[in-house]
Amino acid sequence: RNNWFHTEILDDARYTEKRVAVLAEHARRAFLEQYPVTMDRRADAGIYRSIPMGPLVDVFALDMRSYRGPNNANMQTSRGTDSAFLGDRQLQWLADALTTSKATWKVIA
Repeated sequence: RNNWFHTEILDDARYTEKRVAVLAEHARRAFLEQYPVTMDRRADAGIYRSIPMGPLVDVFALDMRSYRGPNNANMQTSRGTDSAFLGDRQLQWLADALTTSKATWKVIA
């Protein structure tokens, strides 16, 4: 059962909270509590970041949840808010970070 799919109703009696936006924020907070990473506290800041692993490797950790469009049938014929996955700001950050990275190996995770 997938209670997060756009056509499903959040009717699982075990849960008192049914609003997906609230549940998503709870999940984000739980993630950040479990993985205590330094966060940019601006309201529009994501959890994506680069992690240098020495002079040879830079790891680029992407946020593939915060900027994605709504759940749907995924039949879009062109790029738009319905097909958003990484978000424009994160994509620009990734392009800039990959361009300026001096590491031999660049890992996108």
